[in-house]
Order: sequence, then C-alpha cells, then structure tokens
Amino acid sequence: MKKILLVAAASAMVMAANAQTVIAPPTLDEAKEKGYEALWGDYQYGYVLPNDCELVNNDAIKVVMNNGSNSKPGANVSVTGLNTTAFDRAFNMGSSAGYGYSEAVYSLQAISDGIKQPYAIFTVEAKQGGELTLYANRGKNKFTIYVWDTTANEGVGTYVLASSSQVGDDGKELVGKATVGLIEGHTYWVFGSETGANTLLYEMVYNTYASENYSISEFDASKFSTAILPPTLDEAKEKGYEALWGDYQFGYVLPNETVVAESEDIKVVMDNGSNSKPGANVSVSSLNTTVFDRAFNMGSSAGYGYSEAVYSLQAISDGIKQPYAIFTVEAKQGGELTLYANRGKNKFTIYVWDTTANEGVGTYVLASSAQTGDAGKELISKATVGLIEGHTYWIFGSETGANTLLYAMGYNNYKSPNYGYQSDSTSAISDVIVNEMPQSDVIYNVLGQKVDENYKGLVIKNGKKYIQR
Repeated sequence: MKKILLVAAASAMVMAANAQTVIAPPTLDEAKEKGYEALWGDYQYGYVLPNDCELVNNDAIKVVMNNGSNSKPGANVSVTGLNTTAFDRAFNMGSSAGYGYSEAVYSLQAISDGIKQPYAIFTVEAKQGGELTLYANRGKNKFTIYVWDTTANEGVGTYVLASSSQVGDDGKELVGKATVGLIEGHTYWVFGSETGANTLLYEMVYNTYASENYSISEFDASKFSTAILPPTLDEAKEKGYEALWGDYQFGYVLPNETVVAESEDIKVVMDNGSNSKPGANVSVSSLNTTVFDRAFNMGSSAGYGYSEAVYSLQAISDGIKQPYAIFTVEAKQGGELTLYANRGKNKFTIYVWDTTANEGVGTYVLASSAQTGDAGKELISKATVGLIEGHTYWIFGSETGANTLLYAMGYNNYKSPNYGYQSDSTSAISDVIVNEMPQSDVIYNVLGQKVDENYKGLVIKNGKKYIQR
C-alpha cells in the first residue's frame, strides 16, 4: 500500500532513513494560522512568507527562506495564477539576476538589490551529499533557476546551476525540472531570474546518496525524445574503431568528430579538442554499475569544482592524461538534458558550458558535483539542465586522476510528453515515507493536503493517483 505525507512539507520533517526531503511552501491554512500577511491584502492570492523562515531542517538538509532585503522582509507565495494543475501553491522567485545572468554573486544583499517584489531566495545547507531537484514554471516566458555554491572556490563561490527555459506560447502548463549535485558541508543560495514577471518555484526535492530514490535501477531510452549513448562494442568493431589498450575486452577508442546523436531536437558530436589525442576512450569493463554495459571516459583540464572561464575546446583539452570525451551539443529545440555519470567513490564534476550565452563569452550552466563515499561505488549520479534553442554547449568532466564514467545522456524537448515534472515521478510528496494511510475515501493533492471532489488536478486516494477534472 502506498504511503503518503500527512504532515506539512514546510515544517521540519522527520525523515525516514530512505526517504527524500520535499521543500514546499506552507499551506494557506498554515499561513493564516501563523498570522502571515495576506498577499496584496487578500488571502485569495496567497501570503507573504517572513524572512529567515526555516522551511526544512533535518539530518540531510537545512533550507531557510531569506531574500536578503530589509526593505522587503518576506517573500510572496501564490495560490492563484500557478500556470499548472499539478501544484496548488508556489514560491514567487526572483532576484537582481536577469535571465541568463553570468556575473559573480557575493552576498544575499547583492542578488536582492533591485528586485521589484518580495521574491524568495533560499539558503541551503547540505548536511549530507545528494541531489537537489527544482520544479519551476514561468508560463511562456524566459527564466533561469540559479544555484550558487557559496563554499566553493575558497569561499569566493561559483554557479553550479543556471538552468534556463523558454517553452513558447504552447508551454504555459509545462513545469520545468533541473537537478544538481550538492556537496556535504557546502552552503548554497537558490534564486530565480528577474525579468519582469514571477518565476514560480513549486517544489524542491532532495535525495541524499543513502536515499532509495537516489539510486537508478535502469535507463529507459524511450522516456527521452533523444537518447545519447556510446556505440555498442559490436558497432565499434564493425566500424573498425581502435581497440582500447589493444584489446576489445576493455572497450574501444571513439574517433574525434564522431556524431553521437542527431535528431530534430539536438546534435551531439564527440570531440576532445586535441590533435594529440584524436579520440576518446569508451569502456566496457570496470563500469561501477550493472545498469549500463558501456561508458564514455570523461575528463578535461578542469579539475573537480573548477570555476575558471572556458574559451575553447583546446583550452579544456590541454593537459588531460587520456583521450577523454568532450561533447559539442547544438540544441535545435529547447528542452532538458539529463546526464548519468559515476566515478566510484571519488569526487567528480560534470560541466555544461553554454558557448552562446553572455554575448558569445559563454558561461557555466551546470557544474554538478558528486562524492558518494565508500558506499557509493554503485551509485549513478543524475543531473538535469535546461538548454536553449539555438545555443551550442560543451560538456566535459573533471580530471583528478581517474575516469569519470558518463553512461548516457537523455534529452527531452519541451513538446515531449516526458519533459519536466511528471505526475508519476518519484518526486511527488506521496513518495515521502512518513505515515501509512488506512483505506478511506479521503482525497489528497500531490502536496499532501486534504481536498474534496471539487478539486481539479492530480489527487491521491487510497494510495493511488487520479486526475480529477
């Protein structure tokens, strides 16, 4: 029988050992009970969440809402104009950082200055390493969700996520998804772009490496509009690719400028930018997992947690020890790219660099780091980032003395049925184990609230999900 959440997601959760942590706004009833200010003078629109509000504090993660402003001592939480039937409330996100912003951020006050509304900014302390997933929407408008690691780069900080979306006129109902790895002991700021309208952040979900929801038991290529994997060993032999270290039992060498995938969505070319290393190793042994049977060996001159700017394929190729894979990705349609990687128990970072952004100077849009510890050799890290139509990206891994194994990438354009938030995804609060519900006629929405038969959207009754229309 399905287990569902009975307590508010906004209060400090009692997290079961294998449960995920869901961070969502307090309900409207909770806001009224606590005396929070009505939004625009009327609770029909929502409420204002006070600054320094602790949303979650458990063994895995601590999340505090604070927009860094004395003049705007709170953040708007909407219950109307949500652009989706999947959620019934949302944080209004924004900051002085505009869409596609690439400048450094040094204080909460700096990213708060100039925002037009009391928008939410979050301070996130990762007590255990894991992956943070954010679900957001801005109707048909452009927006970017940012995650800034304040601890990295000797305390100077760096972006680890700048996931951008623009779904067009037909995408108002779509809820985007971005996932990034958080490092144990690091503190992060999470904020949205400000370009004149609210970015709605419905929910954040945190899965530690110990969570059963973190593990990946399969890769289903059919769930992506384009799946990107290394050629099989048989395909490599057929094409005459060089055997890895002289024997196909280890894998093969994929030649530079190999088109790994091309569709109406996306084009992916493998090129490590090097004349001295005219190819990239693809392993079929020592894969650290039983889910995949082959993997790209990833690396670059960029070390773990690297934060310097990147200006050419040659620049990120110089100094690598092996023929490692670097990819050039052309987004023909906007959507979301998910990367599946592992480095055993070692630290690694998967980078995505947007070469088109910032007037061609470029910027990191993903720098997702992982260290799973001794127990994590079998664990596969998963990171998702939004790609913008017409932009070109470079994807590479950190080089700190051992291979990062990139098993696969999957892309969903905005029109794909599997784009973004899915009502049957493991992120739903119904998957957080808190208490077991007896069979009854009580109906809940995806945020664990009791609703009646007049509620429209996804509901849970007797442990099963339905759409009420």
